[in-house]
Amino acid sequence: MKITWKLFFSTVITMIVTFCLAGYFLISALFQSGYEQAVDGAINVDQLFLHEFGNYMVGVSKEENADRHIGALANELLMENIKVHIQKEDGTILYSNTVFPEDEIEAKAEAEGMTRRLVNYEGNYYIQVRSRVTVEDMEYQAVLFHDVTDLFVKREEEIQIYHRFLILFLLLDGLVSLILAGCIVRPIKKISRSAGRIAGGDLEHRIRIRGGDEISRLGSDFNRMADSLAGKIQELEDAAERQEEFIGSFAHELKTPLTSIIGYADLLRSNRQTEEQQFLCANYIFKEGKRLENLSFRLLDLIVLEKSELHLCKINAVDFLQEIQGMLMPVMENKGKKLEVVAEEGILWGEPELLHSVFINLADNAAKSAATVIVLSGKAMEDEYEIEVCDNGQGIPQEELVRITEAFYMVDKSRSRRQGGAGLGLAICQKILDLHEASMNFESLQGEGTWVKIRFPANVDETTEIEKAEEGND
Repeated sequence: MKITWKLFFSTVITMIVTFCLAGYFLISALFQSGYEQAVDGAINVDQLFLHEFGNYMVGVSKEENADRHIGALANELLMENIKVHIQKEDGTILYSNTVFPEDEIEAKAEAEGMTRRLVNYEGNYYIQVRSRVTVEDMEYQAVLFHDVTDLFVKREEEIQIYHRFLILFLLLDGLVSLILAGCIVRPIKKISRSAGRIAGGDLEHRIRIRGGDEISRLGSDFNRMADSLAGKIQELEDAAERQEEFIGSFAHELKTPLTSIIGYADLLRSNRQTEEQQFLCANYIFKEGKRLENLSFRLLDLIVLEKSELHLCKINAVDFLQEIQGMLMPVMENKGKKLEVVAEEGILWGEPELLHSVFINLADNAAKSAATVIVLSGKAMEDEYEIEVCDNGQGIPQEELVRITEAFYMVDKSRSRRQGGAGLGLAICQKILDLHEASMNFESLQGEGTWVKIRFPANVDETTEIEKAEEGND
C-alpha cells in the first residue's frame, strides 16, 4: 500500500474512533445528567404529594367520597405527565388514573422510605416512585409514574444529529487528510524521482530544499550523499583513467627498449658483422637492458613503499642538507651547476636513506631543467620544518603541475628519455613523503624556475618523550 493511503486511512480511522468515543461519552453524560435531574424531581414531587396527601386524609379518610377528593387533590398537585395510583395496605384502591397493568404497578416499598425504578411500557419511559404513608393508624401506598419519554426521545434525536454531523465531518476530514497526505508525500516522491535520475546516470541532479522539517533534512542528507557519491565515482573514474595511462605508459616504456634489443639481436643473429658493429649492437642491447632493469627496480620501489613501515629517527636538518650537498657537489660541478644550502637549525623525524633519495631526485630534476643555481633551504616553523628546493631553470607549465607526481608522467618526454628517465622519480618521492606524513607542493613560473616546498610535521610523541627524559635528568 502506498504511504499516501496509509496516512489517509490511519488519519480517518483515528478520527472515527476518537469522535465516536467522544460523541458517545458526551451524549451519555448529557443524558445521565438529565435523567438524574428527572429522578430528583420525581422524588421531590413524591415527597410533596405525600405530605399534602397525609394532611388531606386526616379529615376525609372516613368519608364515602374520599376517592373523589383524592382525585381532585392529585389533579391539583400533579402535572399531566404524572400518573398516580393510591391503595390501602389491604390492596383496596382508593384512586388510580394509570393505564398500567397490575404487574407494572405492583412493587413493594421499603418499610421506611421509597422504591424507585425505570419502567418501559409500550415504548414510553416512566420513573416509578412507590412510597408508604401512615395516616391515623392506616397505611397507604402511593405510586407515582413520571413520564420521561421526552428525555429518551431527545437522546435519540441527539444521536441522529450526531451521526449526520459525524458523516459530514468524516467526509470533510477524509478530503483534507487526502490532500495533506499528498502534500506530505510529495517531497518524498521528489526524492524518489531524484534517486531514479541519479541511478540513471544524472549525477549532477540535486533536490531543491525548502523549509526545515524532517523531510527537508532528509533531502539535504540525500544531496550530501549524492555529492559524496558523485565525488567517489569521479575518483574511481580518475583512478581508472590513471590506471589506463599507467598501463599505456608502462607498455610504451617497455616497447622502446625491447624493440631496440630485438632489432639489434636479430641483426647479430641474421648477418655476419664486423667486430666494431658487433660491439655497437651489444652496447645498445646492454644499455636498453640496463634501462629495463632500472625501470623494474623503480616499479619495485613503488610496490615496496606501499607496504613499508617506517622506523623514524631524529635527524639534524642542517647536517642532513649539508650531507645532500656533499653527495651531489661533484656531479653538479661536472655539469656546471651551483648547489647552495641555507638552513636554520631544526629537527626532522624520518628514515635518512629514503629522504636522501627524495632530495637527490629533486635536485637532479632541477639540474635537468637547464638551471644554473639550485638552492636547498631549511626553515624552522612552530610545529613544522620546511625544506625548499628552488632553481632558476626553465620552469613547468601550470597545467602540468597537478600531474607531475603521477607514475610515468613526464613533462618533457623526449628530454626525459634521452636522460634515462621513466617518469617514476617524483611518484616515488611522493610515496616516501606520504609515509613521513609530509606534504610536497610545487610552484613554478616558466622562464624563471621551480620551487618545491616540503613540510615535515613535528613528531609529537617522540618530542614529548625526549622532553620527559630531559626533565627526569634535570
